[in-house]
Amino acid sequence: MRQKLLFLALIIGSSCYVAEDVAPDQQIWDYSFPDDQGISSQTLLGLNERIQFNQFSEINGLIIIKNDQLIFENYFNRKVDDLGTITRPPTLKNRELASNIGNASLIFALSAIAIADDKRILSLEDPIHTYLPAYSDVFNDDPNKEDITIAHLLAHRSGFSWNGSFQPFSIENDINQMKLANDWIRFILEKPLEAPAGLRYNFNAGAGLILSKIIENASGQDYVTFLRENLLDPLTISSFEIGVDPQGNFNSADGIAVTLLDLTKLGYLYIQDGTWQGRKIIDPNFIAEATSVQSEVSGTLTAGYIWNFFGIDFLASFGVPHNEIFYISGGIGQSIYIIPSENMIVSIFAENYFFGFVNPSLNLFAEITHTFI
Repeated sequence: MRQKLLFLALIIGSSCYVAEDVAPDQQIWDYSFPDDQGISSQTLLGLNERIQFNQFSEINGLIIIKNDQLIFENYFNRKVDDLGTITRPPTLKNRELASNIGNASLIFALSAIAIADDKRILSLEDPIHTYLPAYSDVFNDDPNKEDITIAHLLAHRSGFSWNGSFQPFSIENDINQMKLANDWIRFILEKPLEAPAGLRYNFNAGAGLILSKIIENASGQDYVTFLRENLLDPLTISSFEIGVDPQGNFNSADGIAVTLLDLTKLGYLYIQDGTWQGRKIIDPNFIAEATSVQSEVSGTLTAGYIWNFFGIDFLASFGVPHNEIFYISGGIGQSIYIIPSENMIVSIFAENYFFGFVNPSLNLFAEITHTFI
């Protein structure tokens, strides 16, 4: 398998990471040439070179799965200018390196809730206050918050006031304000309601912390233990790391780090209707609900449970041909894009700050959709 991996690396792009000690090979997908799966190898090589020359800013890794085949995997460790001069020395970006996935951490909370729902540990229609007895005073102070359900959190329709600015280091960003608090869950729950639960969409990454605490209190298990037994171990995700707040609450809002390959596994679970190597992990009915439109947000965005969809304005401006694409992005370009009709997953690691909604990763993905033969 080592020879096969090296051969694929040389074919796909000369800038691929090939360490002296090649990582243990993945055993999930067979390898295939892009042309054999309806993707232009020549066009991908061109994109590979453009990434190397900074045309999509700081892209660190790219994986493409098509028809259950791994057709592209590359890690970009050196940046060069237009004259071919190396502008940054090699770093440790490679298949084995776990990186923080930002707001894409929410996909683990969604998956945990899906599993707990299937096990009848909880229901999406349950009010969240029933699982948060330590914060009963917050709900007593504002009884309208007792109407918030788990489904409202998943759909970002809780009604909580929340500033999720695209500028990750902005002091106005509530995720940064939250991290100055001693108890991050209390910070979120004490935010005033700006609308009744279920009425209005407002992206709130803090939902991840509340969901992880709900999992713990509903299951009687530590959140990471629950994930490991029901999701991480079945998917052979071994690189999982997660942060905690000062109270020990797990940060499933933006605190998870995994490898790009392991993040891709999670995306693959959703395109496979919740089944992994013949074993049901998530109920396919839940997958269908999570990846159906729950909120019409704008001309550029609609949303399901945690997953997002491109609105008609985006599809028109970028020329992306498939309107059923669903995706999740971490804020600085860490992303999973899924095209069900093409049986295709595109996973990207990036470190692109201060770009707002139209991140270079999004531009890269849009161009990948133009590589179909």
